[in-house]
Amino acid sequence: MCKRCSTHVDLRDYTITNATSKNFKTKGRFVIQEGAYLFNTDTTASEVILKGRFLGKLTAEKSLEIYNTAELKGSFTANLLIIPAGQRFRSSDALQLGGADIAGELVANVRAKQTVTLRSTARFFGDVEAGGLVVEPGAVFVGQATIKRAA
Repeated sequence: MCKRCSTHVDLRDYTITNATSKNFKTKGRFVIQEGAYLFNTDTTASEVILKGRFLGKLTAEKSLEIYNTAELKGSFTANLLIIPAGQRFRSSDALQLGGADIAGELVANVRAKQTVTLRSTARFFGDVEAGGLVVEPGAVFVGQATIKRAA
């Protein structure tokens, strides 16, 4: 319980391993395993690792890590989007993010308030509008970049 406002604060970590339809709100880590399916949900978690299927509204307060096996339908917001090396993600909708750390492949237009980092193994196809852009040697970037100072 919060000492200041007496509300319940869930600090547990969750791992989804099968089909589930439930809302979650936690300050812990939230993992949807490969083969699992979370649907009709409004989920908020601190760190989210997505390897399975998700249908609903997802809020990652710290980070959202997406793997090849992930299928994401619905809306999501993330403070930091992570695409690990060897993984890929594509989105037809523009992604509204805090920032991004891309080591794999991302096909999407990105609008980030903070820095977008393209690691040496990254392949990024799309336009980026961000507060900063770091492109390591070896990274592939195809698109346009607009760097704006935070207001």
